[in-house]
Amino acid sequence: MKKTLLCLVMALCMLLSCAALAEGETVTVEVRDSDGVTVLNEIEIAKGEKITDLGVTKEGYVLQGVYVTPALLRPFDFETAINEDTVLFVAWQSAVVDERPWMLAGSFKDYPENAWGKIWPQDEWLLKPVEDQFNTYEITLNLHEGDEFKIAVIGEGYAWSATDSLDSRNVVKSEYITGGEDAFDSGANIKVLQDGYYRLVLTTDAETISLCKITVERISDPIEVEVAYTFDLQVHASFLGWDAAQNVKLQQNGTDYIWYGEFDVAEAGEFGVKNYGSEAWFSGEDGRNIPVDAGHYMIFVKLTTDNKLAAPIVVGEPAYYVVGTCGNGGWAADATQTNEAYKMVAGEDGTYSLKVTFTDKETADWADGKVAFKVAYGVGGMVANEFWWGDNGNNVVVEPGEYTITFDPATGIVAVK
Repeated sequence: MKKTLLCLVMALCMLLSCAALAEGETVTVEVRDSDGVTVLNEIEIAKGEKITDLGVTKEGYVLQGVYVTPALLRPFDFETAINEDTVLFVAWQSAVVDERPWMLAGSFKDYPENAWGKIWPQDEWLLKPVEDQFNTYEITLNLHEGDEFKIAVIGEGYAWSATDSLDSRNVVKSEYITGGEDAFDSGANIKVLQDGYYRLVLTTDAETISLCKITVERISDPIEVEVAYTFDLQVHASFLGWDAAQNVKLQQNGTDYIWYGEFDVAEAGEFGVKNYGSEAWFSGEDGRNIPVDAGHYMIFVKLTTDNKLAAPIVVGEPAYYVVGTCGNGGWAADATQTNEAYKMVAGEDGTYSLKVTFTDKETADWADGKVAFKVAYGVGGMVANEFWWGDNGNNVVVEPGEYTITFDPATGIVAVK
């Protein structure tokens, strides 16, 4: 009986001893510098406890963040209970105030006017300082799957800074945008993976670009916005050396969503039309560039209000035509190469003329039973507002009969004999 009691006492003592040992079990938290190697501090805490103070400082810097990997892309959660020896990595932020104007620049479905930072002034796209947070900036906006962007310092005239540009390598890993720990490709755009209304937060380091971090918060589904497109259409071509400085800038036809212009081709080549207001590219069938031989051309580009081609691009050799109730009665639609009977012929003196016989079938009741016409300069059934000439802006009205019509482009005078 005494032996049994003694064994029970000894067992109880061992259990109490083990419990006491378990209660006193500790783990070590090793704090390393941003180089991933230098040990700044070792902290011993009770197993299962949370760490609140790393006990590290660096002269001239403030603590930017604490991370669980040396890539400094996965933040440490201070609400995490530490149950084993752990290594944490700290990133330092220069104490110098960052006064750079950081701009969001990209290709956005809802904001085509941004046009990769070409918009000026930039007020709407500059990230705004976050109150009471050092060198921290933010912007909220709709982002859609397939949108791409960077955050950079961009001067007037689309002058990107050679050094101050942030890309996918600066992203804190997220399910909503690309980048983060796997972003090893230099200069990669940040791509959006899910539609939403987002808050982008930028924490910068005034001295080290790699320590600038972009975090993203998806607030909700996209909010309704009024898309404002801007238009700056230009012919960009091989026969211009694909040199944007040599582009042919097109004019808008009044308030219509039609742009037009003329250009010369010295030798055969190809071209497309770029909207520098939204970076949209317009070309021929199947997205292929439009081929042209040597010659003089007029072009018309008709768009929808949401910056898409409304019809195939019209391009060809322009000419002067007599159009109106005569011929097919199509007016502008008759300014086409198939309408040879009403195409004016160039003279040696710089004028253009047409010998024509108007019949009774070419009259109109609204013209008092007469023939009404103007001279139009166009191609493919398209005529710009500025390329119509008549009788002091009005239609020329004549009886049916045989006429010689002469037009002088230098004076804009239409003579009828």
